[in-house]
Amino acid sequence: MKLRSALIPFLSALMVLALVTALYPPSDDFHPLNPQWNGMERVVEDFKAFSARITDAYALDPLNHVLLIVGPSKPFTPEDARAVEAFLTKGGRVIVADDYGTANQLLELLGAPVRILPGVLTDPLLNIGSQHLPLAWWGPRRVALNYAAALNTSACFDCRILAESSLFSYLDLNVNGRHDDGEPEGPLPIAISLRYGAGELIVVSDSSLFINSMINRESNRAVLEELLKGAQPAVIVDYWRETTFAAIKGGLTAVHRVLGSPEIKYSLAVAVFALSIREGRRLASKRE
Repeated sequence: MKLRSALIPFLSALMVLALVTALYPPSDDFHPLNPQWNGMERVVEDFKAFSARITDAYALDPLNHVLLIVGPSKPFTPEDARAVEAFLTKGGRVIVADDYGTANQLLELLGAPVRILPGVLTDPLLNIGSQHLPLAWWGPRRVALNYAAALNTSACFDCRILAESSLFSYLDLNVNGRHDDGEPEGPLPIAISLRYGAGELIVVSDSSLFINSMINRESNRAVLEELLKGAQPAVIVDYWRETTFAAIKGGLTAVHRVLGSPEIKYSLAVAVFALSIREGRRLASKRE
């Protein structure tokens, strides 16, 4: 009796925690379930993006999916690079968007001759309200950036430059808000395309290009449509440092997905039916 009395508050607290976690979305940067300015819920809703782990690249169809690696903050391993390489060599397309340089480790493991430079891309003239929100040109389209970086393509002789900053831009290496001697001047490459096996590797020096607050700025949405080419984006989620809340919500989402499969649903239905019969017989025997 005492055990039952102790379990009731504990189970009630678990139910409340699960309910709150299910109702409130995560606020992590770039999270596909985050509807706030820094999330990527609009990419999920508009382009049918889904969460994936980097090892899922082995199983994804390269003709129907695109790997989207955005704003990584955790180190990459050689095993992870092999998963990405396998997807590329099968003809897949991989988009790496980063402005802090964490993705340089993946690019090095892949042997890609391009790197993300340190510093903040700044344009005091052509911007969307702040010199740290510069405009860039993706072919004939104009895109809006958000605290972007620039790319070092000096060793990439086969790179095709997709987008560049303006003539008035510069790379603020010491992030002091002004153009000092020796800091690279525009136009600077901010997106490139590189053939990799039968696939294509695209590197963008701005991780915020497609977040909720930027996707509808200038031609950002049209650029993403062009990059996807009708394929479904798989957002790689295991390279962010998740908050505890996001981890719990991700776990609940995974459980819900598993429980929603036909095999599990039918098994649970059979189990509940069998337990109901057993409990009915036990109660009938007890009455007798």
